[in-house]
Amino acid sequence: MSAGFRLAIAIAVMSLAGEAAGYVRSTSTTDGVPLRWLESCIAVQPDGRGSQDLPIDVVNDTLARAAANWSSRTDSCSYLRLTTLPAAGPIDVAPDGRPVMVFRDQLWERSGIAHDPGAIGLTTVFHISSPGQPGDGTILDADIELNGVNYTFVTEPSTTPARPGTEVADLENTLTHELGHVQGLAHTCWDHATETPPLDDQGNPIPDCDGTVPEAIQMTTMFPTAAPGEISKRMLSDDDVRGICEVYPSSEAPPACYQEVDGGCQAQPGAPAAPLWLLALAPLALVCRRKRA
Repeated sequence: MSAGFRLAIAIAVMSLAGEAAGYVRSTSTTDGVPLRWLESCIAVQPDGRGSQDLPIDVVNDTLARAAANWSSRTDSCSYLRLTTLPAAGPIDVAPDGRPVMVFRDQLWERSGIAHDPGAIGLTTVFHISSPGQPGDGTILDADIELNGVNYTFVTEPSTTPARPGTEVADLENTLTHELGHVQGLAHTCWDHATETPPLDDQGNPIPDCDGTVPEAIQMTTMFPTAAPGEISKRMLSDDDVRGICEVYPSSEAPPACYQEVDGGCQAQPGAPAAPLWLLALAPLALVCRRKRA
């Protein structure tokens, strides 16, 4: 499987009535600790340079709808609040505590390193990596990149054609999936980013994405493939909802809300892991000052 949220060429379906899909958490590339935010709000902002396919106001509105796809289902059971801000910038992917969404319309790469052309989107999660120390696995930032080189982003896939040489990708469908990564969820099938299949919340190894995948898992928002023009990931499965509400339960006292990291933290490159890149921050980040929202 490629990095990110990929176009499905063919999907093997096995219908298992009543089978629970489970959810999967993103983990540290260093020690496998599950990742989570230790604050109560995440606000994602589009890069003001926008997309070659859509006006910036449509991008703003679509990102807001994708966030609402989560918040409308999770706000009643989770303290984590996912919101959006209007486009500004230019802004880009960086470990700066400012979650952003960026279209790559000219080159599908970052810092000279090419992304998999089959990936519709990539989410980079920056987290503390300090094995055995307090704060290990804390998410500090999460940024989304969208592949405008190989895909045409649309909001009405049934009526909007793709640019020559590209495939149609529904923007809301894609963003709803990527926002799951922003909150700390991983794919619901094994994408070979790890040596062995991860376990779901029930302790079961998840199926291989390249094999036969139960229909219940294919129907989750966090399933990593999409047919051309698919919109089904706009609607969360019960397991997607559980993934947020059990990691960030409303029964817990919500932590503080911060906006961005401040105080001279430096990013240390971790091993790239498709489809979710987890770049560990130096242990210094554990004591960095954070600017209150």
